[in-house]
Amino acid sequence: MIRRWLPNRRSIALRLMGLAVVMVVGSLILSGIILQALFVANLEASVKRDLEAAMTRLIAVIDPSTSTPSISAPLPDPRYETPLGGRYWQIEALDTKGVARSRSLFDQQLDVAPQANGSIVHWTNKDRFHLILLSRDITIDGRPYRVTLGEDHDPIHQASQAYGWDIGRLFALMAIAIVGASWAQLQLGLAPLNRLRSAVDDVRFGSVGRLEGAFPSEIEPLVSEVNALLSEREELAQRGRRRASDLAHGLKTPLAALHGIAMRLRDKGQGDEATVLDDLAHEMSTRVDYQMRLASLRTRTGEHRESSSLNTAVLRTVAVLRKTQDGENLHWMAQLGDDPDVDIHRQDLMELIGVTLENASKWAHASIAVSTATAGAMALLTIEDDGPGIPDELIKKLGGRGMRLDQNVPGTGLGLAIAGEILDINGGAIAYSAGERGGLKVEVRLPLARR
Repeated sequence: MIRRWLPNRRSIALRLMGLAVVMVVGSLILSGIILQALFVANLEASVKRDLEAAMTRLIAVIDPSTSTPSISAPLPDPRYETPLGGRYWQIEALDTKGVARSRSLFDQQLDVAPQANGSIVHWTNKDRFHLILLSRDITIDGRPYRVTLGEDHDPIHQASQAYGWDIGRLFALMAIAIVGASWAQLQLGLAPLNRLRSAVDDVRFGSVGRLEGAFPSEIEPLVSEVNALLSEREELAQRGRRRASDLAHGLKTPLAALHGIAMRLRDKGQGDEATVLDDLAHEMSTRVDYQMRLASLRTRTGEHRESSSLNTAVLRTVAVLRKTQDGENLHWMAQLGDDPDVDIHRQDLMELIGVTLENASKWAHASIAVSTATAGAMALLTIEDDGPGIPDELIKKLGGRGMRLDQNVPGTGLGLAIAGEILDINGGAIAYSAGERGGLKVEVRLPLARR
C-alpha cells in the first residue's frame, strides 16, 4: 500500500506531481513578491501625496522678509515639533545659505539635491536615518529657496514585513490545499490506469480471457490493441496445439505399422529384428507423448496462471495411486500443514504431484511419507520413500530426460524430467537427497499464490 502512494522515479504520477508542486510553489512565491511590492508602492504613493499637500502648506507660510528662512505659522502636524517624531521639514535660502529646520530633525541635516518635478527619493545618512524625501526649488519675492519635506520609512518597512508574513502564512495554507487537491485530481485521473493494470493481472492469472470494463476514450485504443493481441496469441496457441495433435495422430499410424511389421518378423522367426523395431517404435511413441505433454504445459501455464490448493492435489493423487498395482500394497502417510495455495495451474499441479508420487511408489518397499509446509513465500512439498535409495554420485543425474537408474523397473525415465519442466515454467525448484527412511527424498518448492 505504501509503495502505491510513493511512486518511483519513472512514475508518471511523480512527474506530474513534481511539476504541479513546482508550478504552485513558484506561482505563489512570485505572487507574494509582487503583492508585497505593490503594497509598499501604494504606501509610498500615499506618503508622497501627504508630503505634496504638506509642501503646499509649508511654502505658503515661508516668510521671505528675514535673511534666515522662517515660517510665519507652525504646521498642524505635531510630529514636526517632536524630536525624531517621524515628520520633518527643512528650508534653505540659496542666496544667504541660511537654513531653518523643524524641531523633529533635532541635530540632523538633510543634504539632498533637488529632484526633477518633485519626485520622491529615499535618503539614508551614516546613522541609518532612512527617510522618504520630497524636495523642490522655489522662488518667493525674488529670493530662491530649497524646501524639503520628509517622513520616516521605518513604519512602511515594518508594515511591509508584517504584510509579508501574513501573505506567507496564507499562501503556505493555499499551497498545501492546492497540492493536496492536485494529488487527489492526479489519483482520480490515473485511476483508469490502475483499473487497466488490475484487468491485465486478471488476464495474466487466468481469471478472465480479455480486458473487460469501461475505460476512458483515451485508453480504449490501448485496450482494443491488447485484446487483439490476446486473441492473436490464443489463435496461435490453438493452431500450435492442433498441429501438434495432427503430428501425433499422423505418427501413430506409422508406429502401429512398425509394430505390425515386428509381429510378422517374429512369426517368421526373426525375433531380434522384431525386438529392434518394437523398441524403436516404443521409443518414438514415448518421445511424442513427452513432447505433447510439454507443449500442453507451456501453453497452459504461459497464459492461464491460477491459484491451486496443494493439500487438495496431494490427497487426490494419493487416493488415485492407492488403487494402482504399485500403490495398493504401500502404507501412505500424509502430514499436511496449513493448506497453502500455490501459483500454478491445477492441472499442472496434479501432473507434478502425480509423476513425483508415482516415481516414489515404484521404488518404495512398504511406505511413503508426504508432507506440506510453507517457508516464506514458497510452499514446500516433501516426498520420502523407504526404497533402496540412490548413490550420491547418481543423485545429481536425476531429472535428466530419459534417465533410468534401473532398467528392471518399468517406466520411460521421463516422469521426473516432466516434473522439472513444470517447475521451470512455474518458478519452482526440485531437490533430491538421501532420506531418513533409506530411500529417496524429494523436496519440491513452489511459489505461493498472490493474495
